[in-house]
Amino acid sequence: MKVLQPYYPVFRFVGIFALFYIVFSIAYYFFLDFEWSSQLYPDPVTAQISYQTQELLQMIGYNASTLNSPVHPSVIMFIDEQNIYRVIEGCNAVSVMILFTAFVVAFARGLKKTIGFLILGIAFIYVVNLSRLVILGIIYKEYADYAHFSHEIIFPSIIYGAVVLLWLYWIRNVKPKEVA
Repeated sequence: MKVLQPYYPVFRFVGIFALFYIVFSIAYYFFLDFEWSSQLYPDPVTAQISYQTQELLQMIGYNASTLNSPVHPSVIMFIDEQNIYRVIEGCNAVSVMILFTAFVVAFARGLKKTIGFLILGIAFIYVVNLSRLVILGIIYKEYADYAHFSHEIIFPSIIYGAVVLLWLYWIRNVKPKEVA
């Protein structure tokens, strides 16, 4: 098996990444499967990001409000009493955070540095996603012709692009010091 020896770091990375991604995804699945009250509907993270989106839209002058959907596990966003969009579980960016976390852990080079970067990275992803929801609300209200393209192409590119930039930063800054 000497032929494969140079590839052991790759196998190690892929194994750790897959293990953490699967474990975090299963844990998140059970988190979502829990029966949340109508106050935290459909789940606490989606409820929180919906509320914060509403608050930010109000801060910049929009008459925004939210309502838990009676039909789907989602939160309906209104601007001027017009249904703008639904915030579903996939809009809370937790799955993106899980992907980010699994990668960083697989490339870990010390507990303190890794945990610090995870906290900052997840906070950054959360802020990017919150900004995305606010801007999408404005686009859906003011520029409806661009809503679908923005939702399907522009904003996924931005949030995944931000994650890739974080990963590149992490890779470049976690290299072990070369021994002289």
